Amino acid sequence: MDARSRRSLCAGMDIEGWSRRLVPEQIRAQQALVTVALAACREAGVPEEVVQSSGDGVLIMPPSDIDESVVIPALIAELEVALWQENRLLADGARIRLRLALTSGLVTPGPAGFSGTAVIDCFRLLDGPPVRAALVDFPRAQLAVVVSDHLFHDVVRNGFRSLRAEDFWKVRSSLPGKGFSMDAWLYVSDRVGGPAVPPSSGSTGASDAARAAARADGATGAVGDADPAGAGAAPSGRVAEARALLAEARPLDAMHRLDEVSPDGREEWAALLTVRAETLMRLGEYGRARLDLEELLGLGCDPVSSAGASTLLLLGRCHAALGAEQEARQTWMFLLEHQPSSVEAYLELGGLERRAGRYATAQTLLVEGLRLVRKEPRGTDAVTADRLLDGFLRELAALPVLDDPEDDTAG
Repeated sequence: MDARSRRSLCAGMDIEGWSRRLVPEQIRAQQALVTVALAACREAGVPEEVVQSSGDGVLIMPPSDIDESVVIPALIAELEVALWQENRLLADGARIRLRLALTSGLVTPGPAGFSGTAVIDCFRLLDGPPVRAALVDFPRAQLAVVVSDHLFHDVVRNGFRSLRAEDFWKVRSSLPGKGFSMDAWLYVSDRVGGPAVPPSSGSTGASDAARAAARADGATGAVGDADPAGAGAAPSGRVAEARALLAEARPLDAMHRLDEVSPDGREEWAALLTVRAETLMRLGEYGRARLDLEELLGLGCDPVSSAGASTLLLLGRCHAALGAEQEARQTWMFLLEHQPSSVEAYLELGGLERRAGRYATAQTLLVEGLRLVRKEPRGTDAVTADRLLDGFLRELAALPVLDDPEDDTAG
């Protein structure tokens, strides 16, 4: 083994309440933990071979050359999604809740594994009272994260990607019997039903504390029947909150908010179906999203309208993600029949035809879509225009050179 020291991110994970399970349940929980850890690493771009099992937990030590500002927010977000997807398939007693500790520093490989202060601190934080108490205080949270003080200030406080400093609060983690005491920062995946979190010095002031309190208060009102303000809030307000959470790349929070909605009337039901379908797609739940979109179309959604075009576009993406290529093709062709200027439909359908080997058809669709993008005047939505332009150019560059543009080799 190469004994050279290196700097590394250390991510330790542990199953809450593992020792209280019977042995068969412990084995199932271990399997679920490994599944979740590997899925999160895969989606976060971390090599899966860096996951080391340690009984009721795992240690993830990515290569030294990773970008922590990318990997840390991605790992937290993907763990939430992977946990949600794993637990929804399990009975209540089999579901797992995880603690995650994050540190970084110098590590050295040895005969029995890695050594170094960063590794020791990682496991001390993982066993510390604050992160254990967090899963007790917040009963709906499936993930509690504790981050070392220096890593918080290096990465979290700067707001990289989906990280929000105001979602963390400062704690002192101490294990007197092991001579350990360290400032750290806590985060839980769901504050619903838990206590209000005090403002922390990591946030920017009273506005952050107010946002945290508003989230906690709104969640409590949804869970308890004693809060008349929460019970009387307009469902459309909940849907709007969910859409805002989705825009912040927080699909799990958005789904929890949508679970609180009881729509009254056709318009509110349509709004709920729209946002819920987008949230489910973000979570990889394409089958359920397809059902919502089909129901939305059944409400009389006009394909000529912008709302109808958006619904058909998303429905085609669900079909494609589920491997139903013919259904995706028919959906996008139907959209183009009713809205010949739907640029995104040209891009989706052109990409589908390219992957199916129908190169001449793909080229025709992509060239027409590119013409429409370039024809549109650049306005306030220049970012979308640039994204579409880049998409068309990439798809066209991936096409092979055709000797006969009228010939489709795949029929």
